[in-house]
Amino acid sequence: MKNLKFITVVFLVFAVFTCVTLPVQAQRATQVVMSKGVAGIFSNDIGLARDQAIDDALRKAVEQTLGTFVQSSTIVENNMLVEDNILSWSNGYVRTHKVVREGKADAQTYEVTVQAEVEMANLRNDWDGLQNLLNKMGNPRVMFMIDEQNIGDSRNRYQYLSIDMNITENTLLNKFIENGFECVDPATVRQNLQQDQAMAVLQGNTKMAAAIAKKLGAEVVITGKTIAKVATGFNLGGMKSCQANITARVIKADIATIIATGTAHSAYPHIDEVTGGTEAIKKATNKLSGELINKITQKWKDEFYKSTTVKVVVHGIKSFTQVNDFKNTVKYLIRGVKDIYNRNIAGSMAELDVKLTGNANQLARELEKKDLDKFEVKILGLTMNKITLQLTEKM
Repeated sequence: MKNLKFITVVFLVFAVFTCVTLPVQAQRATQVVMSKGVAGIFSNDIGLARDQAIDDALRKAVEQTLGTFVQSSTIVENNMLVEDNILSWSNGYVRTHKVVREGKADAQTYEVTVQAEVEMANLRNDWDGLQNLLNKMGNPRVMFMIDEQNIGDSRNRYQYLSIDMNITENTLLNKFIENGFECVDPATVRQNLQQDQAMAVLQGNTKMAAAIAKKLGAEVVITGKTIAKVATGFNLGGMKSCQANITARVIKADIATIIATGTAHSAYPHIDEVTGGTEAIKKATNKLSGELINKITQKWKDEFYKSTTVKVVVHGIKSFTQVNDFKNTVKYLIRGVKDIYNRNIAGSMAELDVKLTGNANQLARELEKKDLDKFEVKILGLTMNKITLQLTEKM
């Protein structure tokens, strides 16, 4: 009788485990879904409205897949699995799509229906998916500034400007180019740097790094430090254990915020310590490049498919009450805006963080072209993550 109970329990555990895991595995496969997207037509710009409607449809395709994913898991478990599966949705993205129907829904709205292939997986090994994401993000350019000390090198930081690029930068450059990123040549960076600027960046000045990247047309700058040395206490029969350590930060150039960090370590045995240090740096950098590319693309996937935060600098502010009125108007009238946060209000200027589904270009277009009740907006500046505008009230 005890044996029968034991077998019954084992069978039930196996059945529950199967019911829990199989839907999750099935949902990780590619799914083809139909989704509809809409966008406003401003200044009769049909082409731009069409592009934005497609982006809207792609986001909804991933959301639609999430809904199916959560629903099937909810049947199995009401609490933990739903939470886990929502988190795993951050790996979902549209691999390919085609427009099956499009046209004006009315005089001010363009509508498209797409058939999208949604992949519930990581972008790391999907070249087409990665290129599609880079295009959707505006093909951001990446700049590198890495302070490197190989075995036998001095700690004179001014030597950074005397070479075209170091081992770390060259390895990172090649890896990012292989993955389809547009990159600024490190040699060009050095040609446009002064010694005090280089010192500030290499010592960790985020704002200086961002300013230099912005000047050279890069949306992202990767800064960091590499040190290679000989480890003691190892008996390698005449060989030397050469060790390399790298730390790095990924910075949005236009708003000077850190979006990712990474570290890597590697060792390489060699009879010549300089050669060994070089090889150790290459190994560590190859590890680091994969980590950074994964984190950057994950961040951009979240920003495109879920929500992003755009910094909006407003000039012409007359009062705190006016700021709140403007925020409420934008939240009510601009599609995709989820929330707006005050970051700084000083004199006639206010800095706002706008959380939205979309991007800075779309938000700027609607702010300037849409009827915002008593407000008028003139766009003064626009980058990947920042809008600068002049605000006035209608007479």
